[in-house]
Amino acid sequence: MSQAAEEIAAVLLDTGAFLVRPEAPFRLTSGLLAPFYVNCRLILSRPEARAQSAAALAATVPQPATTVVAGGVTAGVPYATLVADRLALPLVYVRTEAKAHGTAGRIEGGEVAGERVHLIEDLISTAGSILAFAHALRDAGAEVERVSVLFSRAGASAQRALEEAGLALTAICDLETLLAVALSRGRIDEKGLGEVQAFLADPEGWSASRAV
Repeated sequence: MSQAAEEIAAVLLDTGAFLVRPEAPFRLTSGLLAPFYVNCRLILSRPEARAQSAAALAATVPQPATTVVAGGVTAGVPYATLVADRLALPLVYVRTEAKAHGTAGRIEGGEVAGERVHLIEDLISTAGSILAFAHALRDAGAEVERVSVLFSRAGASAQRALEEAGLALTAICDLETLLAVALSRGRIDEKGLGEVQAFLADPEGWSASRAV
């Protein structure tokens, strides 16, 4: 594992952003129950961890090729803001849907037509949100080829979807690294690790077996 990946894994653990709770599973956006959850928002209230995360993400943004940094509402916006500030680049954010008042736009902060936009998100799982944000930026005339995330648990289908959309993904830390660091630091035991691995092998089956 890379040094950056190990450092961000430590950040996720130290801030409590990585939670393992097989006995009281988390309900995911997909509706499935899962034995673990990653909440990168918890990093934001910790200045040192926040700075580490921003530096790691900023290092993935090509310069001077990038002309605008973008974040998706809501979780990607603070990280995109931190990166744009570090790199002294313009910032925009993308709504999940067009607002029903004012300019009725999805992209806020400025025009992106003709700009080379780097999309920043906190994490990726199914890639659905990232694809939607990228399409919105492209529809507005932006060139979007790259996305960076702090953490990835994207499976093969998400990776394929990104490739088909012409998006190159850079993830600072992935689930394999996070689990390895958590195990080495005693933040997860073999039983918890087994539950996470069982879920990853068969998410629907694991979820169904815990449904009440």
